[in-house]
Amino acid sequence: MFAAGPAKDIPEALGWYEVPNTQLAAICPQVVAVEGTSGCRAVISAWNGGVSVPEKNLLIFFGGGHFDYYGNEVYALDLNQLSLRRLTEPSPVTNLATCPESYVDGRPDARHTYNGLAYVGAQHSLYLFGGAKSPCGKMSNATWTLDLSTLQWSLRDPHHGDTPAAAPGAAADFDPTTGLVFMTDTRGFYSYDPRSNTYLHLNSYYGVDYHLTGVIDPARRLFLLMGGAGQLWSIDIRPRSKYELKDLSRTQHGCEALMHAAYPGLAYDSRQKLVVGWAGGNTVYVFQPETVTCKAVTYPGGPGPGQPNGTNGRFRYFPALDLFVVVNDWKQNAYTLRLTPPQAEETR
Repeated sequence: MFAAGPAKDIPEALGWYEVPNTQLAAICPQVVAVEGTSGCRAVISAWNGGVSVPEKNLLIFFGGGHFDYYGNEVYALDLNQLSLRRLTEPSPVTNLATCPESYVDGRPDARHTYNGLAYVGAQHSLYLFGGAKSPCGKMSNATWTLDLSTLQWSLRDPHHGDTPAAAPGAAADFDPTTGLVFMTDTRGFYSYDPRSNTYLHLNSYYGVDYHLTGVIDPARRLFLLMGGAGQLWSIDIRPRSKYELKDLSRTQHGCEALMHAAYPGLAYDSRQKLVVGWAGGNTVYVFQPETVTCKAVTYPGGPGPGQPNGTNGRFRYFPALDLFVVVNDWKQNAYTLRLTPPQAEETR
């Protein structure tokens, strides 16, 4: 379905690069019934995220929700082809008035996805938890998966084990070490095993803001949360951990821009073995957990201001290309960011 091989037209120079002809507005469906109050721009602007598919160099995103937009179509930024494509068409919305979990064709109702998305690499599938449904805005606590080979959605409920709360601001990330999705509903911390369709409640929390983005640092075995009202938390996800919430906000230095942003972009850079964050503008922040510091790195020509409702998972890192990518606005091209020089090819 998707072409392989790295993109050859992205500059090797450090800094931002605007990818031509990748505006969402150019490929939105012309379906009046799904327009809502905001139209297709809400796929990005209405509290919606995305995931990276590293082995295919794809950034997958979709969303809408509440009154903003009723379309549930899925989009892919393809870095191999340097193009943006609509992978699916919006479902018929003839049962919209009931604020359904799924439309009449069995696919999920459009919703604000926040950071409740993760890519499950072992199954080549997209994980989705919860979200604010169209058109009522009622929060879901359902679990869905999208098979990216067939583009078929599956509702995974009823599931086994515990059930996270139906609340705004879910944050999830996939852990390749254990094959689990770790996620928070802001009230507690859970693991989800996609192989057995089982949730396990790991700990309960209080005081966690719902404007946070979560990301796993696999090298240090940490689940990190940043954003909202000046919050920075870490959770140890090593075996036999108690999954306690550790407040790093009082000892950090230089991370304020991420900590005070609604749903900032966070991505793990496997080359630097560090988490990098973006909250709009030309600057990203490289987080060093050992010293709890963020180093600002700035290059000209970036995407400009971030979305007021957050970047969520639309800022991602692609290890095969050693690039960060952000999809920021429906009438703006996607941008890549190179922070480290290209590695020399191995001598054959």
